[in-house]
Amino acid sequence: MADSIIVPAQTRQRSDAGTPGSAHVELKNLYKHFGEVVAVNDLTLTIERGSFTCLLGPSGCGKTTTLRMISGFMEPTSGELLISGKSQRGIPPHLRNTSIVFQEYALFPHMTVRQNVGYGLKVHKTPKVELEKRVNRILDFIGLTAMADRSPSSLSGGQQQRVALARSLVMEPEVLLMDEPLSNLDAKLRVKVRTELKDIQRRLGITTVYVTHDQEEALAMSDKIAVMNDGVLQQYGTPWELYFKPDNRFVADFIGANAFVRVRIKQLSEASVQLGIGEQSIELPRKTVAMDVEKQGAAAILSLRPESIHISSAKDGDEAAGNGSWRLVGTVAMHQFLGAYVRYWVQVEGQEVIIDDHNPKVRGILSGEVVLRLGETEAQLFPVE
Repeated sequence: MADSIIVPAQTRQRSDAGTPGSAHVELKNLYKHFGEVVAVNDLTLTIERGSFTCLLGPSGCGKTTTLRMISGFMEPTSGELLISGKSQRGIPPHLRNTSIVFQEYALFPHMTVRQNVGYGLKVHKTPKVELEKRVNRILDFIGLTAMADRSPSSLSGGQQQRVALARSLVMEPEVLLMDEPLSNLDAKLRVKVRTELKDIQRRLGITTVYVTHDQEEALAMSDKIAVMNDGVLQQYGTPWELYFKPDNRFVADFIGANAFVRVRIKQLSEASVQLGIGEQSIELPRKTVAMDVEKQGAAAILSLRPESIHISSAKDGDEAAGNGSWRLVGTVAMHQFLGAYVRYWVQVEGQEVIIDDHNPKVRGILSGEVVLRLGETEAQLFPVE
C-alpha cells in the first residue's frame, strides 16, 4: 500500500508554494460514516503551511481515518477537503501531492537502502541521472549515506524508520503524512528519533500531519495539536494552550496527569470564587476559573496538575509548603519513587489528589498528614458532566 503513493512530484497535482503560516490543508465539516458508525463527525480544521500538526486521541477516535482521507485512501462521506485551496474530492492518492509513512515501514528486504529509497522513482521511470541525484541528496540529508548499500535487516529500528521517511521525502511531497511511525520503537529510541524527525521537518519546512496516541510525543513535536474523541474535535491549539488552558475535562484528562476533585461553590464575588472540599475551603481568583460560575451552592470539578501542587509535612508548618493562594490538609495514602520525582496520592476529605514532588532530596519521603498549597493560576474549574 505504501508504494502505491510514491509518484514523481512532476506527475502530481501541483500548486503555488504559498507562504509559511498560510492555510495549507483545510478540512471543512468533514464526516466519515462506516454504516451506522460515525468515525469522523463534523471535523473542521485548518493546518498551516510548514507546520507540524499532531492528530491526538485514544484508539478509535478518528485520527487515522482523518489521515487516510487527507491522503486519498478514503473518501469523506460529506464535507470538503482542500490542499492549497484546491478540492481533493475525487483525486486518487497517487495524484495528490502527499506522501505517507505508515506504522509498518514495509521496506523491501531484498533491496539495499539506496534501492528502497529510489524504488518509487524507478517505478515511475524517473531518468536515471535525476533518480540518482535525488536519492543521494535525501540520503545525505537524513544521514543514511554510509548505510546506502546495506540491507534493511542489518539496520536498527530507528534507522529503518529513517529509510521509510527518506522513501517518502524523495518524492518531494507537498504534505507529509505519518501514521504512528514510532510505535514499534522502544521508549528511549522513540525519544531520540522524534527529535530527529522534528529537526528534519523544521529544516525542510514541509507541512506535516502526524497521528499518535502518545501525548508526550505530541507535546514534544507539535506546533499545534488536534485532540479528538469519538470522531469529534475537542480542542485545536498549541501544546501550551492544551496543557495549561484545556477547553474541557476530556482534554485536561488526556493531556498529562491530572486529579479531578469534586467541589461546591460556596461564595462568589467579582474577584474570587470560594470552593468547598468537604469541611475545608479554598479560594481562586475569578479570572482563573475556566467556566462560567453563576450559581452559589452548585457542584463543579476542580482540575489539578500534580506538578503544580506544593507538598510538605504538616509537622513542618505552612511555610515549607511553598507560596500559594490556598491551603489543604490531607493524608498520604501511597507514594512511588520515580527517580527525578516522587508521586504521592493524598486523601483530602475522602477524595484523591495526585502530587509530584520534584525535589525529594530536600524533604525525603513524606508520610502521614501533609499540607498542600497551589499557585493561584494553576487550577481550573469544569462543570459536572
